[in-house]
Amino acid sequence: MTGSGHGRLNSLSLLHRCKVTGNDGDIGQVRLALFDTADWRIRFLVLESSPWLFGRWVLIPPSLLLQPIERGSMHMDVCRRMVRTSPTLHPLQGISAEQARSALLHYGQAAPAAAIPLLTEASLLACDLSSDGVDIGRVVDLVYDDADWMLRYLLVDTARWWQGGHRVLISVCWVDAINAIDVEARQLRVSVDRASVRNSPPFQDIASIDRDYESELHRSHGRDRYWIEPPVAA
Repeated sequence: MTGSGHGRLNSLSLLHRCKVTGNDGDIGQVRLALFDTADWRIRFLVLESSPWLFGRWVLIPPSLLLQPIERGSMHMDVCRRMVRTSPTLHPLQGISAEQARSALLHYGQAAPAAAIPLLTEASLLACDLSSDGVDIGRVVDLVYDDADWMLRYLLVDTARWWQGGHRVLISVCWVDAINAIDVEARQLRVSVDRASVRNSPPFQDIASIDRDYESELHRSHGRDRYWIEPPVAA
């Protein structure tokens, strides 16, 4: 996964129902986030535009965000007319690669020639994590970097096998492969074991995650820190 991440880490669950305003008024509320399965980057926010567009759902790239999210609200560099004329979206029917491409072009964003492989965060929530057939836990939330909109961590509940255990963070880099997600069976394979999970620092709240915490987390799993560039070979 690329990107060193210099922003603030946030819980994706706190993004839901976040109020979004544009340059000329309210747009709607965040309902879903769509991430790219190729690099774990959040490519779109799905907004419900109630009431002014009668509850219509629309796709908006998070790159249009003008300022940090504060107190359940965000301001985006978009006008209501642009949202009104955006491609029609039916989230319950799924979101196609063509809809994603059309939305990017509509907002003046660069659209890749190849289809963007997208999943909603709902595809990861409640997924069971395992390592070599051993239960690791269940995903209860996702943590992203608000500078580059990269998903960084899965928040995992270990209570099924660790009595008195705690919730822990597991990096998305430690997922065996994004295509290893079995959406139907809610299964995800990770390359960690129970011993390293036990040794990892407990998750308290999103505000407690800083570089010291992340460093300790990576040390407990014997992993390189994602924000440190590897040395250049001579």
